Amino acid sequence: MAEKTLICLEKERDVLMKTSLKMLALACCLALVTGCGGGDQKKEAAKQQQPSKEAAVLNVYGWADYFDPALLEEFEKQNKCKVTYDVFGNNEELLAKMQAGGAQYDVIMPSDYMVTTMTKLDMLAKLDFKNIPNAKNIDPKFKNTVYDPKNEFTVPFVWGMTGIVYNKKYIKEAPTKWDDLWKPEYKGHLIVLNEVREHFNMALKKHGYSNNSKDPKELEIAFKDLQKLNDNVLAYDTATNKQKFIAEEAWIGNMTSGDAAYCHRDNPNIAFMVPDQGSTIWADSFCVPKGAKHKELAEKFINYMCDPKVSAKNFDYIYLPNPNTAAKEFAPEKYKNDEIFKVGDESKTKGEWFIDLGDTIAIYDKYWTQLRTGK
Repeated sequence: MAEKTLICLEKERDVLMKTSLKMLALACCLALVTGCGGGDQKKEAAKQQQPSKEAAVLNVYGWADYFDPALLEEFEKQNKCKVTYDVFGNNEELLAKMQAGGAQYDVIMPSDYMVTTMTKLDMLAKLDFKNIPNAKNIDPKFKNTVYDPKNEFTVPFVWGMTGIVYNKKYIKEAPTKWDDLWKPEYKGHLIVLNEVREHFNMALKKHGYSNNSKDPKELEIAFKDLQKLNDNVLAYDTATNKQKFIAEEAWIGNMTSGDAAYCHRDNPNIAFMVPDQGSTIWADSFCVPKGAKHKELAEKFINYMCDPKVSAKNFDYIYLPNPNTAAKEFAPEKYKNDEIFKVGDESKTKGEWFIDLGDTIAIYDKYWTQLRTGK
C-alpha cells in the first residue's frame, strides 16, 4: 500500500513539473513577442496620437467664375494642398481688402491699372519666373505693358475690351455709339458695370476724352452725363450681370467682350459691339501679394493655369478671351470661331488702357459715391 502511494505521489510530481515547465515556456514566448513587436506597436500607437501635418492651403482672391472647379481639384491632388477661392466684385474692393490685411491671400487677380496702384503701394511680390516656365505661352502683346513695364509682377490671365451688350429681341436698332445708352426708351432696362473707371469710361469716351482724364472740367461734364444716365439704370452689377442678361432681365448695358460671348452662348439674342469712339482694353493678371505665406505654391498654381491644355480646358469652361497663344491648339472650334471675341479684338484701333490716376482718383471716387447714393 505504501509503495502504491509513493508511486502515485511521484506521478503527481512529474505532472506538476511538466505543467510548470510549459507555463515557463509560454511566459518566455510572451516576453519575446513583447520584446520584438511591442516596441513597434508602441511606436505606431504614438504615431497615431501625433497630429498629422495639415496640407497647405492656397488662398486665391479673384473675379467670379474664373476657374473650372474640376481643374482646381486636379491641382489640389497634384500638389497635396487645398485651394480656397474667394471672389471680389471690383478692383476697389480688392484694394480695400488688401489694405485691411489681406496678407492671407497667396494669389490675387487685379486689373491693369490696379497693378500699378498696388505696385506703388509696395503690395506686390516680384515673381520668380523659374517657377512659372509656362508664362512663355502668353501673347507678347501683353509683355512690357503700361502697368508692368519690366514684367516683374504679373502673368496676364484674361483680357478683353469693354463695349455695349444688347438683346436684339428688344433693341431693334443696333447701337453704334456710347450715346445710345442714354436713350429714354431704355429706362429701367440698362445694367452697367459696378466699377468706377468703367462707368466713367462711357461718358468720357462719349465726349471724345481719354478714359484716363485728369481734367476737372472733363470729369464734371462726364459726371453730369452719368447723373442723367442714372434714370435708365436698373442696376450697377458686375458679379451677376451675365445671368441677368441671359434671363433677359436687362436689354442693354456695358460689358466686357468675354462676358458678352458667355451670354451669347446661352442666349443667341445677345449681341456686342465696341463704339468707334473707343473704349477700354483691359487685362486681369495673376499676382502674388508681398508677404504671401505660400509664394512658391502660388507660382506653381500660376504655372499650372498657364499650361496649354489646362488653359484651353479652363477657357472652354469660363468662355473668356485667352491671352495664352499655346492653348489655341487645344481649344474647341466654337471657341476659336466666336464672333464676339473677334469684335472684341479691336484693341489696336479702339483700345485704351487704364492707368493709375494718382490723386485724381479722389475726384472719381467723390462723383462715384454721389452717383451710387443719389446725393
